[in-house]
Amino acid sequence: MISKKYIIFFYDLLLCFISFPLSLWLRAGDDFHTYPVHLVIKHTVVYTVISAGIFMCFRTYKSVWRYVSLNELMLLTFSLGCANVLYLGTLFLMSYSGSMPRSLVIINWLVNTALLGGSRLAYRLLKNEALSKNLLSSSLVEKILLIGLTDQTEMFIRDQARQRKKSLDIVGIIETKNRHSGSRVHSIDVLGQLKDFSAILEKLKFLNNAPQKLVITDPDFTGKPLQELIKFNKKYNFEIARLPRMWEITNATQKNQIKPISIEDLLGRPQVELDRKSMETFLHKKRVLVTGCGGSIGGELVRQIAKFKPSHITLLDHSEYLLYKCELEMSEDYPDLSHRAFLADVSNVTRISEILSEENPEIIFHAAALKHVPIAQKNPNEAIMTNVIGTQNIAEAARHYNVKAVVFISTDKAVNPTSIMGATKRLSESYCQALDAIGVQEKTTRFITTRFGNVLGSTGSVVPLFKRQIERGGPLTVTHPDVRRYFMTIHEAVELVLQAAVLGYESADTAGQIFVLEMGDLIKISDLARQMIQFTGLIPEKDIHIQYTGLREGEKLYEELFYGEEKLIKTKCKGLMLASPKPMNYQFLKKSIQQLQEYAQHYDTNSSLGLLKELVPEYQTDSSSL
Repeated sequence: MISKKYIIFFYDLLLCFISFPLSLWLRAGDDFHTYPVHLVIKHTVVYTVISAGIFMCFRTYKSVWRYVSLNELMLLTFSLGCANVLYLGTLFLMSYSGSMPRSLVIINWLVNTALLGGSRLAYRLLKNEALSKNLLSSSLVEKILLIGLTDQTEMFIRDQARQRKKSLDIVGIIETKNRHSGSRVHSIDVLGQLKDFSAILEKLKFLNNAPQKLVITDPDFTGKPLQELIKFNKKYNFEIARLPRMWEITNATQKNQIKPISIEDLLGRPQVELDRKSMETFLHKKRVLVTGCGGSIGGELVRQIAKFKPSHITLLDHSEYLLYKCELEMSEDYPDLSHRAFLADVSNVTRISEILSEENPEIIFHAAALKHVPIAQKNPNEAIMTNVIGTQNIAEAARHYNVKAVVFISTDKAVNPTSIMGATKRLSESYCQALDAIGVQEKTTRFITTRFGNVLGSTGSVVPLFKRQIERGGPLTVTHPDVRRYFMTIHEAVELVLQAAVLGYESADTAGQIFVLEMGDLIKISDLARQMIQFTGLIPEKDIHIQYTGLREGEKLYEELFYGEEKLIKTKCKGLMLASPKPMNYQFLKKSIQQLQEYAQHYDTNSSLGLLKELVPEYQTDSSSL
């Protein structure tokens, strides 16, 4: 069977053969018959042979006509220009056997471009028209309305036009930035602005072209604008979806895959500009260890670090199942990246020392911790062993094995703590502060501490709980009508942790200070509950009720990111600030924590909590006044 590219090649040569006498006729008019037939044939053959050489050189016959674009047409035009320039040089050599008009070169170039380029465009238009008719005749086609006009919108429309089996019919675009109303994108009309949403839908409904789904193609269309759209949509009850953002795309097939909107989209935060080049320099070809790799933060750390191609990643977790999941994901998504998994408890000093001796990491991200406030409250000695002793074990082993940097993940609950979880995290912050001051002075291991609030969708957070309760028909349980929390997406939090690691490691000025992630405004949990109910198309207090259960032991009405007396310092990154809690003496801390470990190991709860209160004087065991 003859290859399509050869058919295209000979087709192009045939048009070149036809174009030459046609161009001469256009140039000579009634005088065309005055040119001898043998002369016309000779020049036609010469021009065709030259064109054949040029086509083979530029491989114009390899383009797929169904996807022909401006780039292919420009290449074709340039190739024909080269062919005519070469023919012009040959024309002078052939003048002894009879001359041809010099203007014939320009005319033939235009005629041939029209013939070859026009045939390609005609094929694509006919093919798309046939696909469109097939689309309209299909009963499985879903009508969609695009929200937003960006480069991603154009790419999505173009991609849909190329689909052989179409399942989507784009009925129009609604503009979100008021720039192109009344214009068209690849034959799709820009119907108006978001403020005209209801009128546009009524018009589409009248034209029997009402959409079944709204697809957001503007990556910045989140937060309040999206909440307003959901309010608009209550009357129509369409499904709302969106295209993935650039950081969510891991392979080319995902760029135009429609996905449901999430609660993260509803809360939308402005994108922080990050220095990814410095992150790559910090992590590329380095040996990295991540503790708590199976958790929400630890897992996202592993995923983002892997993108910077370290030489080796050590995965460490206390949960066999979570460690298995993390290692499986690494093997599937990064098969060429060297990694090794260790099942270990950070509170086991012998095991931690053994792992660091074997793996020899250069950078450690310490995310392992007991983070669930009520569980830590009921198991104080386990919280002390994991959160405090585990951090000490990692820190001391890192110093012993000359690790370059340890990045410690803390929490806003460490500020004026009212829970055991918060108090243990604050004590760990103090330990890392003291060690970082020593690291700068002695030019040894740096300890970078990052502090931030709740991350959406993390293990134990309210979002997965609310989703589960909505699926069960409610009620949604909220501890108090006025309880407020900071929220950030896991992806954004980890990006800022990596940025903080770079800034902390590069500057001695940050010694003993804590990087605080800019969390935005506090969000009322009751408002979040209502938004999630509305998000599913239901009505709060009618379809699903909200039940207030009362504050749990150790829980605050609102969280804080820094102490009142702390002076916040701006950094080069808008999403990061520096705080300087009062530092403590390292030798005193080390001796006190050894005593704390002894109490916790022997389950002497009264003594361990008493010493914890002494070491963290801000620890308030009674939160009723908050």
